[in-house]
Amino acid sequence: MPAKENKDENIFKIPEIKDGKSSRRHSIIGLASFDFPVLRKRKRKTADEDTISVQSLDVTVKKKSRKSLLRVSSIANLLSPSKSAKKGSDTFQRSISFKVPPSPANKVNVTPYKAPQPSPAKRRLSRTWSDMICTTVGNLPTELSHRDIKRQEAIYELYQSENDLVEDLNIVKKTYHDSLKKLQLLSDGELKQIFGPIDELIPIHEDLCNRLQNQRLPDGTTQCVGELLKEWVPNLHHYISFCANQVFGKALLDEKKNDEAVEDFLQRCQDSPFSRKLDLWTLLDGARGKFVKYPLLMKTIQKYVSVLDEEDNKNLAEAIKLAENVIAEADREMGKAKCNYFRAKINFIYEEETCQSLEDSTTLVCSGSLKNNKGSKLHVFLFDEVLVVTRLNSQSGQQTFQVYRQPIPVDQLVVTDLKDGEVKMGSFRSAFGSGQTVKNVFRVSFSEQDKGQSHTLIAADEHDKRQWLICFQKLVHIVSSDAVKIGESKDKLKAPGVEKSKEAKKGT
Repeated sequence: MPAKENKDENIFKIPEIKDGKSSRRHSIIGLASFDFPVLRKRKRKTADEDTISVQSLDVTVKKKSRKSLLRVSSIANLLSPSKSAKKGSDTFQRSISFKVPPSPANKVNVTPYKAPQPSPAKRRLSRTWSDMICTTVGNLPTELSHRDIKRQEAIYELYQSENDLVEDLNIVKKTYHDSLKKLQLLSDGELKQIFGPIDELIPIHEDLCNRLQNQRLPDGTTQCVGELLKEWVPNLHHYISFCANQVFGKALLDEKKNDEAVEDFLQRCQDSPFSRKLDLWTLLDGARGKFVKYPLLMKTIQKYVSVLDEEDNKNLAEAIKLAENVIAEADREMGKAKCNYFRAKINFIYEEETCQSLEDSTTLVCSGSLKNNKGSKLHVFLFDEVLVVTRLNSQSGQQTFQVYRQPIPVDQLVVTDLKDGEVKMGSFRSAFGSGQTVKNVFRVSFSEQDKGQSHTLIAADEHDKRQWLICFQKLVHIVSSDAVKIGESKDKLKAPGVEKSKEAKKGT
């Protein structure tokens, strides 16, 4: 038993120093030659009590004293009860860590951006002449007949629609055009192509608003407007270039929407209250829509003009005629622009291929998607000189149309209206089997079969087929399938379509 006590007493005995030399390890152990208290597990203190603040550190302590304290701490750690290295390191790190508030830039604390709810759209109040009289004058004039009230309502509708159009055009000019230019999102050339002569349109409609307002009497009624409109209508000739420009403007705007900055700007404007949830093109096209309605608005006014007022009737009739002529000219120019645009989009498989009839075309009668009897989707263009069947193609990120088979000149075009159930869907082999029959079918072909192949085309529905046949009738005569069967035994027909329709009459 005494031996055991001796053994316990010599646990922390300082080793002998040989040759008067001491090592760093010896000095560390030597510092620990004292009785250690019994180590007990103590309660974990709160984070605030276990944290050393910067102010509590005594920076005046000598360097040697700080080293000694660190050595004693390392020995105490060696003799402490065994714990996992990770837990011990965490405890030590926490005991000397500085208390720093969490950074607000921490990803955990930052919530992702969420777009605000769109503001409620600004509603446009529709007021009638009766509403205006009740709010300004008070009561309707008692001497007015029902016909006179209808006439006043028609005149006020023209005035109110002009005010609305001026408001929309100012939004397009100031909010869209000027902002896109200031932000340098579009060049001057691109702005001119998209917006057209919008600067020239605003003064025209402001002028009509002022004229109608000056023509109004103190009691709220407006008398003769025929002479006023006859003098004003010639100003609408600015719409000829505006409408012709819209074809290329719409194409460029759709292309620019692929730019994220432009698309973001347009979307923010559309979500704003001033736009009434309308996009830029809807606001621009609204001016053209109002332009083509002028004859109808003036005819409504003329309808309620007294028969005795011959001068006003005459002036209104002349104004209507002038407006219709301007609209017809704008339609022709817009057709030419549309024709030029799609002609540039049509490509042949081989670059050396050309079609003189396509180059001579000046008007696009109609165009749209159809299917052939194999189910392939085709895009068909009917020009005033030629019918072109194409397939949609993408070239360098732009949409183009590749010519499929030979174009059919109008002077050689034969259109056959096929009955439902006559044509089967599928390939040549399945045509002899029990294939599915299709509806809304017609065939386009050459008058001389050796000049090119025919196309059996399928419309989406009966209405679509009817619209196509109406467009074909503007250029050629439509032939029924019964007439084709009767004409098969005849010699070759000289005039396409026309002669076949004569054969149809003989057969009936």
